[in-house]
Amino acid sequence: MERQLEELYSSIQELKKENEKRKAPDQLGWDDIAQEIIGAVTFALPFLFTAELWEIAKDISVERSIAVLLMTLGVAYLFIAKSRIGNLKREELFHIPKRLLTVTGIAYLISAVLIYVYGINNLADFTPGQYINATILISTFAVIGAITVDMVK
Repeated sequence: MERQLEELYSSIQELKKENEKRKAPDQLGWDDIAQEIIGAVTFALPFLFTAELWEIAKDISVERSIAVLLMTLGVAYLFIAKSRIGNLKREELFHIPKRLLTVTGIAYLISAVLIYVYGINNLADFTPGQYINATILISTFAVIGAITVDMVK
């Protein structure tokens, strides 16, 4: 009887440990990076092929493009740092959330690469400034996708 009680007690302890692991906040890891990449690509691709977006990228001023960039970063910051969606560990680098850095870095890099790989730069006949504008505009959607897929598990 005593042996069975000990086995029962050890089983309860193991269950408690597993439950604590599940409740622990999610640390930024390679699985999160992979999810951010998937989200960025998934949300960027539909907007990559719209001629309307190419025209906006050609016509938008540098000031407006920077404003779009700052608004995107602001929304991403609010989503990551202030929302209660997901169980994320608060990790910072120089007082900036690490997830914000990874999400924006991945989204902007993926957008620039997709524009190049699919030949949109040549098709739309972008200048270097227009290429940057297109990257910023497409990255708005890529950032949202990267955050969404990373936070919803």
